[in-house]
Amino acid sequence: MNKILKLLIDDFQSHKPGAKYQFVLHRFCEAESAFMATLNKKQKAEYLKLDVLGGELGVAELDSFAAYLF
Repeated sequence: MNKILKLLIDDFQSHKPGAKYQFVLHRFCEAESAFMATLNKKQKAEYLKLDVLGGELGVAELDSFAAYLF
């Protein structure tokens, strides 16, 4: 069972995102760039740390959801 779940997760991670996702991602990146332009050097460093943790949390959430659905 764990091998099948790993195959599903690995396959999903290589899946090409759809147009809606790409559109929202583009809007997010524009807003994030505008926000980053308002920060000083120390604030940018802290924000980037937070962003990395948020990304890790998102991956963990998707993996957890995949396990739940499986």
